Amino acid sequence: MDAKSRFWKDLTSGRFVSMVKESSKGRSLSNSLEAYHILKPLFAEEDDVEKAYFIFLDGQNKVLGIEILFSGSIRASCIYPREILKRLISLKASAFIMAHNHPSGDITPSAEDKSITIKVGIAAASIDVQFLDHIIVGDGYHSMADTGWLKSVSKQFSGLLKSRPQEGGE
Repeated sequence: MDAKSRFWKDLTSGRFVSMVKESSKGRSLSNSLEAYHILKPLFAEEDDVEKAYFIFLDGQNKVLGIEILFSGSIRASCIYPREILKRLISLKASAFIMAHNHPSGDITPSAEDKSITIKVGIAAASIDVQFLDHIIVGDGYHSMADTGWLKSVSKQFSGLLKSRPQEGGE
């Protein structure tokens, strides 16, 4: 077996998953490309199943942990904001990056991807945790932060959380 084939076998077997997770702890992330390079090997194992990984970060964007929180089928994975909040609080994370794969390879965000991004963003903002990016991994990657979409919707739900109810009103 040549080196390329051996590497691919190791990559798809999941052998590198624990190495990636452990070697990332304490390292700073500064952009979506760095996050993608860390996450890509994690999605190689069972690449026909949609999975959602989270990179939990401290206040200096240093990695506290990388965890798979949700796994589904070839077309979908259910993501529950409550479970994300529990992990954010238990790890004392200040920020996080959410990533999931599209087994089809198409990295275009679906309506469901956008909807869950908004739900997760509102939940995170309600406990003052920064939602830095939602990355979709397939044939390449799509960063909702890099396109500006995440920032535009973040402004909307941050505004809702900062508004105060009228005195005497409902």
